[in-house]
Amino acid sequence: MTIRIFIGTPANNEDLESQAVLEYSLRKHTSEALDITWMKLSKDPASFWYAAPPAQGWLTRGWATPFSAFRWGVPAACGFEGRAIYLDVDMIVMDDIAKLWHAPFASGSFVIAKDESTFCCSLFDCERAKKALPPIERIKREYGLYAHLRRAFRTGQVQRFPFGQNWNCLDGERYPNIHDPEIKIVHCTNIPTQPQLKYALPRLAAEGGKHWSATKFQPQKHPRKDIIELFDSMLEEAAQHDYTVARYRTDETFGEYHRG
Repeated sequence: MTIRIFIGTPANNEDLESQAVLEYSLRKHTSEALDITWMKLSKDPASFWYAAPPAQGWLTRGWATPFSAFRWGVPAACGFEGRAIYLDVDMIVMDDIAKLWHAPFASGSFVIAKDESTFCCSLFDCERAKKALPPIERIKREYGLYAHLRRAFRTGQVQRFPFGQNWNCLDGERYPNIHDPEIKIVHCTNIPTQPQLKYALPRLAAEGGKHWSATKFQPQKHPRKDIIELFDSMLEEAAQHDYTVARYRTDETFGEYHRG
């Protein structure tokens, strides 16, 4: 069976470097076929990710990123059938994602994640999620609901990653070595220190654009040299295998995000 992966992604070509690194690192390690969906806000009413501020489709007001609530839409996008994995775009995969895909669900759980409030990498049982999550139209339109859901599930509904498999290592955490075998995904979750920004910001400036975070954060150097080196090397390796920035650029962009 093909592994279905949904990736939360900005819609104005902001994170092309991260897209290249994430897809390449997924495909570099996988032992099974992948079906990747880049979840982006869309102006197309036929799209599941349609938004027309201020009142139609997905209401983005209050979102921390341009894709914050999308993770909770993944089961509905799959017709509440089978399994699906959600990932943030700012991740580097270090092992075979099939290991997570085939993790067994405990009785009563509908999602496997880092813990009961951290869902940046999530494996959904989509059928079970239909009963656990609010209706999709409510998820799309209720202000603040996406964030409240992180602490709204009953005991046993959220299952933690299998022992010894950290599929959401937040900026290196406690690990002195970023190549520790427990680390399955490195997540550059602190936006101001994301190593891709040193490439994305000058590229966007040259194109007359700006990063979605530009009005909220000032870029800083990542505190972990090994994570900077990892991203740089993976970006270069991705390009050598034809996973270039140009591969991810789209002419159709969304425009201004309404997150205020």
